[in-house]
Amino acid sequence: MKLLQIDGGDKPVILLFGLGLIGGAVDRALRLRFGARGVEFPYDWHDAPRRRAQADAIAAALPPRLPVALVWAGGQSGFGSDQAQMRQETALVEELIRMAQALRRDRPVDFHMISSAGGLFESQTHCSSATRPRPLRAYGAGKLAQEQALARAEGLDRRHVYRPSSVYGATRSKRVGLVAALVANGLTGRTTRIFGNPNTLRDYVLADDIGHYIARRIAAPEDRAEMQVLLLARGRPASVFEVIERVRERVERPLLLQFDPHPSNMQDMSFLPSALPADWQATSLVAGISRIATMARSGLA
Repeated sequence: MKLLQIDGGDKPVILLFGLGLIGGAVDRALRLRFGARGVEFPYDWHDAPRRRAQADAIAAALPPRLPVALVWAGGQSGFGSDQAQMRQETALVEELIRMAQALRRDRPVDFHMISSAGGLFESQTHCSSATRPRPLRAYGAGKLAQEQALARAEGLDRRHVYRPSSVYGATRSKRVGLVAALVANGLTGRTTRIFGNPNTLRDYVLADDIGHYIARRIAAPEDRAEMQVLLLARGRPASVFEVIERVRERVERPLLLQFDPHPSNMQDMSFLPSALPADWQATSLVAGISRIATMARSGLA
């Protein structure tokens, strides 16, 4: 995890758990846009006694009296995770909620949770703000359980749940999505295996857009007591075929593709623009893919 501090009087100290695709984007936005300085602390996902000692060390490192924003952007789960894996991740989230509640005894504490629109709304199209989650997999059910745990939490100041749709971006992680895989493999001549079909519709959103949005809400929080649940998407779905063509145009090389004969990720999903937050802006797919291709060519991704 990473502890970040924004310069300035009463700006919050950020406890960022998870530095993957979205967590890394939040970290970059806090440092580049808000001048935050950070230091990393160990936090062992698998060893509970060690994790308790590490949590005590993190709490001891906090400057006195300053507000805290705890951000959950971690977890090792994915669409293929089973119930046992999701129960383990949810237990970790509940530990962090209890940590936030303990810190609240002597300072304001906000909680920011990254959930998953893909896990909650798989196979649902034209989703509005009134559409209810209907998870089809253990992954989605686990994400919904984590949201419910935060909804039940008492004593915290502001609680935010972010539901990003299909996230893409530059990452050094081994777990990459369709866009990053197509770009990287296109530039190196490798084959990309696709677990959907050419007509599968998804709503692709750039990780840096999410990072900037969450960082802004951390640095300048609203005065709202109720838990906010925010869908982060573009409001315009794209087919797998369209994504392939946009990547092909940007890398200017032939793409080697292998479609899985028994695709496990082929359900359509889409969201109405009216379901998105009024202060949210999303980069177009063409511009986002161009950014990823530029970063890949320069060795930054």
